[in-house]
Amino acid sequence: MRTLSFFIFILSLSNLQAQQIWSLNDCVDYALQNNLSLKQNELNIELKKTQQMQSKMQMLPTLNTNGSFNKNEGRYINPVTNEFVEEISHSLNLSISSNITLFSGFKNINQLKKDANEYLKSTYDLETAKNNLITSIALSYLQILFNDELYQTASKQYDLTVNQENRIATLVDAGSLAKGELLNIQSQLALEEQRLTQAENQLNLSKLQLSQLLELENHQNIEVLKLDLKVPDFNLKDHVQRDYEKALNIQSSIKSADLLVNSAIYDLKIAKSRYAPNLTLGYRISSIHSDNAIGDFSFEEQLRNNKQTGTFLSLSIPIFNQWTAHTAVNQGEIQVKNSRIIAQQAKNELRKNMEQAHSDQVAAYKRHRAAQKSVEASKESFAYTSERYELGMVNSYEFNESKNKLIQSESDELQAKYDLIFKVKLYEFYTRQTFEL
Repeated sequence: MRTLSFFIFILSLSNLQAQQIWSLNDCVDYALQNNLSLKQNELNIELKKTQQMQSKMQMLPTLNTNGSFNKNEGRYINPVTNEFVEEISHSLNLSISSNITLFSGFKNINQLKKDANEYLKSTYDLETAKNNLITSIALSYLQILFNDELYQTASKQYDLTVNQENRIATLVDAGSLAKGELLNIQSQLALEEQRLTQAENQLNLSKLQLSQLLELENHQNIEVLKLDLKVPDFNLKDHVQRDYEKALNIQSSIKSADLLVNSAIYDLKIAKSRYAPNLTLGYRISSIHSDNAIGDFSFEEQLRNNKQTGTFLSLSIPIFNQWTAHTAVNQGEIQVKNSRIIAQQAKNELRKNMEQAHSDQVAAYKRHRAAQKSVEASKESFAYTSERYELGMVNSYEFNESKNKLIQSESDELQAKYDLIFKVKLYEFYTRQTFEL
């Protein structure tokens, strides 16, 4: 009984999952939390954070302890008496040392600034990846809405034609109509069945694409929230330059490109530090214990009596190191120039994308207006043809031809509507960083 109840519970959970309806915000939130590529970007941020912490630690002095145990046989110098002896002895050497870099051409400081810059850049890279994912999800979501509406329209048309076929079949059987009328309507029915199948296939394909973006299984079960989308208000005025200047200040890809230039500049400064002298301050304390020391001294007494301390100041001045410093500086200068080109390319790409997006929405707006006029004309034509068909003034072939034109115009208008919605929202995304339907 418990096993049966358990399976019923699991089945109910599965049904709940299958019945889940996804809004656009649901899709975006789920993808932002579960997308594997975004998780990689987040790990990269953590990596940059550890590198930044390491750069901070490089500013501190080092502290190390060392110990060695030695066994000596034959003739050797006694480390305690400094005399030659020939016997077996054991000794223990202990030391603690510390050193700090006083000056290295500001290498550590520039490295710290670079790693902080890289950490900030990685956060903008994550934001760019999120924006790209949101755009893809929004397009896929709109595609499902479009294909679903197209499928519902095709289904209604198919049902109407089925009823029409039944009515004409009855009239043909009664001898009121010729059999050719039935054949024409059956041909129309086959055409609309084909359209219905194509619409269903496109709907399933768009669901698959959204499921793959969300990395979900069983894409057949995904259902999106039905929205009564209206055609957005659209301004035909050309204001791309104003919007471009605004987008430059908020687009994460542009900020990341600018930070890439900063990193290259810091790398160049680090390379130039190879020309500078290196000044290091160190301190060392050591002692030794030997089992053949003269006198009866304890372990602690030997370590105390043999203690040595030393302070050193080390200065290293580079003179010639196989041209490595010169090469590193030349490469750094090239990387600075290259990073500036990359940054300018990013800005140019943003401007081109916004110009293209604005042009696309203008074209989509004009296309939608033309499609609306076509639908109005097709409706009037079909209404006129329907009246004449009812009066027997036109045959079923002419009736079906007018009907197909109306179906095609309505399909074109629907596609133009969703295309316009996406183009307008995509352009707004450049300056608002939000995608709302």
